[in-house]
Amino acid sequence: MKQFRVLATALATALLVAACGGGGDGDQSPAIKYTKVVSFGDSLSDAGTYNVGPIKASGGGMFTVNGIASAIGADPVPSYNWAQLVSAAAVGKASCSARVGGFGVAEIAVAGCTNYAQGGARVADPKGVGNPVGVGFTAGPLTEPMVTQIANYVADGGSFTGNELVTVLGGANDLFGQTDKLRADANAAGGAALATSLVTQLVAGAPPANQLAAHAFIGGAIQTEAVKATATPTSIITAAVTAAATHAGINAYTNTAVANAATIGQTAGAAAVAAGNNYAATTGAVNALTGMAVAATTLATSVKSMISSGARHVVVVNIPDVSQTPMAMGTIVYNADGSIKDNSQQQLVLALTTKFNTTLQTALETAPGVAIPGVVFVDAFAENQRQLLNPAHYALTNVKNVACNLALPANVLATAGKTDGSSLVCNAKNLIAGDTSHYLFADYVHPTPFGHKLLAQFVTKALVIAGWL
Repeated sequence: MKQFRVLATALATALLVAACGGGGDGDQSPAIKYTKVVSFGDSLSDAGTYNVGPIKASGGGMFTVNGIASAIGADPVPSYNWAQLVSAAAVGKASCSARVGGFGVAEIAVAGCTNYAQGGARVADPKGVGNPVGVGFTAGPLTEPMVTQIANYVADGGSFTGNELVTVLGGANDLFGQTDKLRADANAAGGAALATSLVTQLVAGAPPANQLAAHAFIGGAIQTEAVKATATPTSIITAAVTAAATHAGINAYTNTAVANAATIGQTAGAAAVAAGNNYAATTGAVNALTGMAVAATTLATSVKSMISSGARHVVVVNIPDVSQTPMAMGTIVYNADGSIKDNSQQQLVLALTTKFNTTLQTALETAPGVAIPGVVFVDAFAENQRQLLNPAHYALTNVKNVACNLALPANVLATAGKTDGSSLVCNAKNLIAGDTSHYLFADYVHPTPFGHKLLAQFVTKALVIAGWL
């Protein structure tokens, strides 16, 4: 706690120096007079895009513990996130969402607001988290990607003159998209292995003269069952064995393999698991890492494009350590004695996060550790790891559990097409018992208002050191 007070005091002193122009001549003007703060990103920077309809009615609107900022005064606005706090430090007011809508409400542009970040947004893919359609989706989250957010800013009449501070933070949803794809592709690989094993074993039980026809008949039955929404490995195995027996009966022969249905199913199931795991650990992992590198390169290209268009102050924040979130930690499998049995999924998340961050940083440097002119690169990943390693230094009381009771708002999100337990509708009325004011996590991946303040302090400190505040 004492160390945190020292840090806060040092930061306050730095801010005071910056506000005074860094000199002793009495000049009270800031180091740089920004006309506005423009933000692009995802839920970590979203200032309230979805503060509409059922989400607003539930007391939500942002991906944190909503409503904490209202204690400051009468204005019942959601809690401020890091981007809004940086905006307040730079121009004297918190930023607001440039687009609002989704969850059944038509999207509209909000005049005078320049925070374009949207929860669920990826770097370039419009099919963000919770959006299976892409462009124009309003039944759930809008998830307009960051490249579209930048285009929208320009379409709204915005320009890059060098007098605006631009904040950029994204990539986590690309990680979720890559892991979802990897899971689906691994399941497909496992399904193919299951079908191959079933057909091979069952056809072998038919007389040679009937095997070609039996192969087509059994394979057709497997395919018919597999495309059903209700399909399971058990139902596919049953369909295959039934087809083998049916074909034998129709063609008056005995399929000797049918009698060993249980063994056939076990063998095929094992083949499916092995194939799925092998794909995930090899081709799937490589593809996911490549996808993260592509997303990071695309984001870096967008940042460079803004600078080429006239931007002179772009702060780029990398992805915090997603592998240490409650979501990723929940994937670890433990032995009975508490030792780790399998943390491969957590390690994959770490690898994907690192791949994105290193690719992004390298693309925005002229030399190792030297950002291109016009960019301040903020290593939130490293700072996040320091917080997790020494929580007391940051006055954090809990860095493992979530502050929100995620079961309580589930019905609200279910009616809006989102049921994964999110802090989007979390507020003071649905927190867990006890003092959660200094928890790091609001839900499985998003920070509390206190977590946002810590990130805002870290970013602001970087801007002060760079002479940008």
